[in-house]
Amino acid sequence: MRLINDVLERLLAVIAGSLFAIFILTVLYQVVARSFLKISVSWTDEIAMACFIWAVFLGAAVALRRRRHYVVDVFPAHFRLTQRSLRLFGSLACLPVIYVLIVNGNVLVDMGWNRRSVALGTPMAYVFAAMPVAGIAMLAFSIEVIVDDIKALRDKRAPSPSEALDP
Repeated sequence: MRLINDVLERLLAVIAGSLFAIFILTVLYQVVARSFLKISVSWTDEIAMACFIWAVFLGAAVALRRRRHYVVDVFPAHFRLTQRSLRLFGSLACLPVIYVLIVNGNVLVDMGWNRRSVALGTPMAYVFAAMPVAGIAMLAFSIEVIVDDIKALRDKRAPSPSEALDP
């Protein structure tokens, strides 16, 4: 499972980074076209929006696996059992959100086949598909994270490097 998730994480990170770069370049082109060339390019809004949405959702999936979402430390680090229990609770609390992303994201994709973008004329389902795709990746990552959390909770030794707080 870890090997598959490693490959999936790298793939999603590359795709999200590429989409974010396209987003930046598209917005830059739009600014140059409007400010200096005095032309209006209608498609740039939709491309930028689609790239940004996909980059955010895929990046959120990668962040879930890397545990890079915001964390509030309530207890000192030497309360290992409490910290590990709260990490497991946080990992389990993500599951309902992932369920909503997958199930309701699929509903939104189904509705999106009947909606077209104004400038490009493409189905909005391609944009909406970011939700269930990211949700499935988050589910795969969550299974690994929850298993790691359970193993850490059972382990009586010092915290692993992944549990250590980042500087």
